[in-house]
Amino acid sequence: MGHSDVDAPMTATKPQTPLERSDVSKLLFLDTTPARFLVVLFVVSNAVFTVTTAHVLAHPSAAYVAMLIVSATAVLLVRTHPDPFPARDTAVVIAAVVISSVMMAYALPDEGDLGRATWHLGSNTWLLFFVAVRRRAWFAWLGMALMAAITAAWGASAGRGALTGITMLDTHIGILLVGTLFALILRRTSARINALNERSVSSAADAAATDAARQVRRARVTELAEVAVPLLERIAAGKAADDDLRKEFSLTEALLRDSVRGRSLAVPAVVDAATQARRRGVEVTILDDRGSAPSDGASLSRLVDAIVISVTRAHGGQVTVRLLPEGRPTALTIVAADGDEVDRVTLAEDGFPIASLGGDGRGH
Repeated sequence: MGHSDVDAPMTATKPQTPLERSDVSKLLFLDTTPARFLVVLFVVSNAVFTVTTAHVLAHPSAAYVAMLIVSATAVLLVRTHPDPFPARDTAVVIAAVVISSVMMAYALPDEGDLGRATWHLGSNTWLLFFVAVRRRAWFAWLGMALMAAITAAWGASAGRGALTGITMLDTHIGILLVGTLFALILRRTSARINALNERSVSSAADAAATDAARQVRRARVTELAEVAVPLLERIAAGKAADDDLRKEFSLTEALLRDSVRGRSLAVPAVVDAATQARRRGVEVTILDDRGSAPSDGASLSRLVDAIVISVTRAHGGQVTVRLLPEGRPTALTIVAADGDEVDRVTLAEDGFPIASLGGDGRGH
């Protein structure tokens, strides 16, 4: 009776299932190939607008620098990272919006139709859109306010009027507002998805634990039947109880007691050694105050070997084996007492001796 495998004692514990939490970036698949393809289109669009409007600019070189800054920042925004977007990277995006806006304010002409020459307003708005989506909405609106202030200042200095500069951003402000509300909705959706996942994992863990407990009960019933049924059948047959049968009853009772009080140590090697020792008249007590055997198979094997050696050596008296609660320096104690002679072995979690006491019991 006992566990069939020293290295894999049977326990009914819930499986630890890793749970991958969802966030807005995962819902939008920002770390996928299609998202990176859209970034490429974004960069190409910025380049096309810059090249095709260079002839109307007062300082085209400044526009090219702004285009490079905005495009590089877009690559940063699709970098794989759990939300919220890192504060340092957020600061880089806001700085890119400000610098590119200043560069374009310097590049734009004071007179004439601008057309697509103000491409940077839309591109920066999309940068701020994804900053808001990635749980940095306040920073996104700060970036929009700074870009609006720079654009208004340009309009005033160019003689077009500050209000003209502000009205150039009316559509872009609406886009950022939509992005902020969109992010809020997605975050709520993500929270519901995470809650459903957690309930699903918890239900699966409960089901697994219930199934494991059922298997443990079945195994114990089988073990009990193997040990007790033959004796019960002999009783039911009306056979007289002689000394040998009484001895078998006593051994079986001790075996069943070990399976309850010393469950983690009731492996075949220990069970056999304890049974043989009891046949020699040794009183063997096996106690499990831990509830589970050490998870490391090699350590458990060393503990089992130590128990078998101590129990096999005993030819009289008492042997008490105790598995101590987890977290203590000492994992197992074996005390063998025969008259005035006491031998005590103390083993650590790894199965190696901590101390060996003998003789008077005070140690050496």
